[in-house]
Amino acid sequence: MHDKKIILAIATLLCSGAAWADDAPAFTGHVDLVSKYILRGVSSTYGPGLPGLGNAGADAPESDQPALQWGVDWNDPSGFFLGYWASQINYSYKRLGESYADRGIADFQNKKSIENDFYGGFNGKVGDIGYTVGLTGYYYINGEHANALETKLGASYGPFSVTAQTLLKDVVWGNRGDTYWTLAASQPLPHDITLSATLGFYTYHKEGRYLGTVDTLTGTRCAAGTSFIVNGCFAGGAPSSGGWRHLTVGFTQPLGAGFTWGLQGLLGGDNRYGVKQGNRLLATLGYAF
Repeated sequence: MHDKKIILAIATLLCSGAAWADDAPAFTGHVDLVSKYILRGVSSTYGPGLPGLGNAGADAPESDQPALQWGVDWNDPSGFFLGYWASQINYSYKRLGESYADRGIADFQNKKSIENDFYGGFNGKVGDIGYTVGLTGYYYINGEHANALETKLGASYGPFSVTAQTLLKDVVWGNRGDTYWTLAASQPLPHDITLSATLGFYTYHKEGRYLGTVDTLTGTRCAAGTSFIVNGCFAGGAPSSGGWRHLTVGFTQPLGAGFTWGLQGLLGGDNRYGVKQGNRLLATLGYAF
């Protein structure tokens, strides 16, 4: 309940932020259609075994079908910022969370979730070094077991940036203390093309309520060669302390009238159980306002 209050407060600040500063803040918005929604490089499976469950079994990716995404951002000249981002998901985090206690649940396709990210913070600069301090609240329609807060710290120099985002609560997609590290760069090219690349790495807290080596509902340790993930012990790799998650390289190009298109190539790394993720080609069509 405490997390919900914090997320609600962030949402309230987002709606009322225009009154904070005398200088006019910049509001922007966007609506995007993506060919797939892949969260932080997990393109095949969240589990400890070889990919096989597929999205219909509440497994990765978040959407293996085209998904609609949208958001708005507010940036004040002082450096403060607030934003909101959302996406369709092709399964139900609600049903996945309920399967923790009800092991008979096998249908994860009803009451599909919608991800809502509310974020805010401050962007500053010291000499040529930029920095970011922020907080993100994740709220899922039909998905209370996925709701959480995450801190964000970042630094940038020229076209390069590095960020660390640390999860503050055990949820079905991560453990408290998990940190997602990214190293990113972007470069403008002729014909209004922007080339970008992101290298993602994770450090993990091995044991949590929903992910680890112990079935926390029953208090039973998983047998050798199996690991716990949300609703049972499954054969495969053991939890790792960290690993490379993905390398994403792509470009975007404006089409005019507010529209932009882009392509990304994703090279999959490993998930938290050391399972290799597949490579994917992703396409986007966006409209900014």
